[in-house]
Amino acid sequence: MISKYEKYIKSFSFVLLLLVMFKYSLASTLQLQKIGALDLGGKTYPEWWYTGTNPVLYGVSVADSKVDIKIGENSYSTTSNDSGAWSYPTVLDKGDYKITISQGVETLSFTLHLGQNVPENVGSTNAESTQSATNVPTTGFNQYVALSFGFGVILLATYFYFSTDSKKKSVFENRMIKED
Repeated sequence: MISKYEKYIKSFSFVLLLLVMFKYSLASTLQLQKIGALDLGGKTYPEWWYTGTNPVLYGVSVADSKVDIKIGENSYSTTSNDSGAWSYPTVLDKGDYKITISQGVETLSFTLHLGQNVPENVGSTNAESTQSATNVPTTGFNQYVALSFGFGVILLATYFYFSTDSKKKSVFENRMIKED
């Protein structure tokens, strides 16, 4: 009786594995690229300093999608264009602001210090860096590693799928050997 449902269980497991792998192998699509004239260079830090006021936030997300921006207790939204680029002009005076940017399940959160120079105890104060070079936070997972791992899992799952039926397995192995 178990072998009757074994085929369905294996197929369901394979599809579930593909769905999970697809979700986690894609790189993050929500990014904040610039705060006013400050190019973030792909970095994500918990705090940013900007000496001006009223900066425009620039970023990328999924094309033609809604991007939610929460500044303090106020919520705003903007929409990305067909290439995924979005921007939001803020109206903020000098001060500290907790900012959360989200799109779908992705979220970026940081504190923005406006009208202030970087404190000396934080690190370098040049225009290119707002953090110490020795204390750089982890910024994410390498997408090439994730994709390679995902393809490896697909190949392994495919092999195990065909290994249950010796006829399918021999056909699969013969095709693989001929391609080498």
